[in-house]
Amino acid sequence: MGNKDYFSEFSPKCMSFGGAFLSVAITVTIYILLPLAGIAFISGMGASLTDAMDGSIDFGTILDQLAAYLRSLMIYSIPLIVLSAFVGLYEKGSYARIPFKFAYCIYLAAVLLLFTKGGEMDMFIDGSTIGENIHSVAVVLEIKAVIYILAIIAVLKGFLAFAEFSDNRKKYLENSAKRFNKKDKKKAKWTVFEDPVDEESKKKKKSKKGDDE
Repeated sequence: MGNKDYFSEFSPKCMSFGGAFLSVAITVTIYILLPLAGIAFISGMGASLTDAMDGSIDFGTILDQLAAYLRSLMIYSIPLIVLSAFVGLYEKGSYARIPFKFAYCIYLAAVLLLFTKGGEMDMFIDGSTIGENIHSVAVVLEIKAVIYILAIIAVLKGFLAFAEFSDNRKKYLENSAKRFNKKDKKKAKWTVFEDPVDEESKKKKKSKKGDDE
């Protein structure tokens, strides 16, 4: 396939707007709606948990910091939503899908590292409940191993975009051929052709007029 064919797959004719909508809907659900639900869930738990511990630990500040991490995840995920639109816009097996799928997966790995600060999530607890001279206590939630494994999986999925392309290329070309053939047939139905029967009748009328004269 030449360069002309490669760039033609970025054409609007090859786009699937339904696929783009579905891809965006899934990404928004995972990276926006679920974190929002998490924030709403934990926002009202701080006071009740603090009371359950007789005020020895202020869970309100801890949960507020956790909510801040979820909000940062939502902010970092905005480019993911844009990239997911382009991933869904082009079908599996299309050259146009490869760069967007690859970029999506690589950026997802970056998001995992960014919003968790490399797998070390710092949280601070009010120290006044622990001791008189303690202002605050820093707690580090270390999840490096989990985050790095997830980031590596995301990067590998980016390289699997090329395998996805080769596995679905034949099917994509077959579907594209069928789609464009249908379009050509529809165009042909609306094309006005000169009816050969009408043309012959016109000739007979002309010859008849000549004989009468």
